[in-house]
Amino acid sequence: MIGLHLLRTDLSPWQNVLVDIALLTLFSTPVIYFAVIQPYEQNLQKVRADEDRIRCQLTQLNKDLALQKKTLDEHAIVSIADKRGDIVYVNDKFCQISGFNRDELLGQNHRIVSSGYHDRAFFVALWATISSGKVWHGDIKNRAKNGTFYWVNATIVPVLDEQQKPNQYIAIRTDITAQKRTEEAFTQAQRVGHIGSWNWNQTNEKLVWSNEIYHICGLPDTVRSTSKELFIMVIHQDDRDYVLQQFELSKTNNTPFDVEHRITRQDNGEVRWVHEKCVHDRDVMGNVVQSHGIVQDITERKLAQEKIKQLAMTDQLTGLANRNQFYATFDKFINMAKRDSALLGVMILDLDMFKAVNDTYGHQTGDKLLNVIAQVFRENCREIDLIARLGGDEFAIVLYKPLDKGAITDVATRIIRAFETAMHVNGNHLHVGVSIGISLFPAHGSEQHELIENADAALYQVKRHGKNNLRFYDPDDNQLN
Repeated sequence: MIGLHLLRTDLSPWQNVLVDIALLTLFSTPVIYFAVIQPYEQNLQKVRADEDRIRCQLTQLNKDLALQKKTLDEHAIVSIADKRGDIVYVNDKFCQISGFNRDELLGQNHRIVSSGYHDRAFFVALWATISSGKVWHGDIKNRAKNGTFYWVNATIVPVLDEQQKPNQYIAIRTDITAQKRTEEAFTQAQRVGHIGSWNWNQTNEKLVWSNEIYHICGLPDTVRSTSKELFIMVIHQDDRDYVLQQFELSKTNNTPFDVEHRITRQDNGEVRWVHEKCVHDRDVMGNVVQSHGIVQDITERKLAQEKIKQLAMTDQLTGLANRNQFYATFDKFINMAKRDSALLGVMILDLDMFKAVNDTYGHQTGDKLLNVIAQVFRENCREIDLIARLGGDEFAIVLYKPLDKGAITDVATRIIRAFETAMHVNGNHLHVGVSIGISLFPAHGSEQHELIENADAALYQVKRHGKNNLRFYDPDDNQLN
């Protein structure tokens, strides 16, 4: 016993045991305290401090989550669906925009707001994306309970379980109905006005077209890619260099890009006219970084302009060139003949006995006879020659680059012979003749007025000597050459 070793005593064995216990307790208590109890107390205090800190963090986190949820609910349309796609949660905004109350939505599939706008392939692709654990982004057109349509921009996020399989889907949507209506109105305006728009970011070569450009160019629905090369291909080959040159000039010289040119539709090969305009955005160094432009189909306007021009330059009765067109084209012929040192034959033609037809059968028959006579002139001239009605029963023909004087005589002779047989109009056999005075470029003049005056002088001599014949101008005595 410890006590017996330390003290000499007459204690009994039990008393010695008690002494030993007392001594052990006395000496071991500090050791136990410092070795066991104090570390335990310190650890307990640390745990309690950690618990307090975690509790504060959890409280703050809950506050943050509540704030985020409130913020999200105020801004977005939120729903949660289970792995089957059935709705298990909706926020107030979902109820507001859809028109359904919460009880009507919970347990239902999102087909409850389907508009029928998107085809089956759209939803198959959507489901394939989210069921594979990937996030889906896109625009969806939905139908509210009252039958009205609304658009949302949606992000659907799969929530994965421990096996990385989706067990919930969180959908966050933004109402973009107003934006879509604006886009639809803009698209409709483009379609009505045949105007397409484009934007070209030249830093990354990204080119974006509106749908109307595809329609204007006749590109099929299967082609929805864009490239500068594709549009260049659509430009009519005869206008391509000009358009590209003007575009480059607008970039380098800061001049407006405003051109009209032809395109060849890719679906049917039809040639149409477009009007292109664009502006450029430049950086601080003046380099073009973006270009914004429009393309408008102006074919109808061009056709109308051509029609107006044709009406202004064409004799409405016979379809031949009128006096204005004759003088304008005659000037071009003279300039080309001067350049090429070529021959021109100028004929002034006057109908014989036409007044008698008008007096006997009336102007309606006379007008139809003029149409028959105009066709006679066409049949005996080439397409390159100029045929005009100057007024009444007076006509003019300019033969462009005939071989020689003999070729001009042949044409005039064929015309005179065509008048030898009766012309049939309204069941009547009508007999008229034609007198032709001829001048030559450059022999009888180098200017328009000289050639016409000299051909008139030759015509006067034909009339003087019996009509229904032809004469070349003679500067001396107007005798037949």
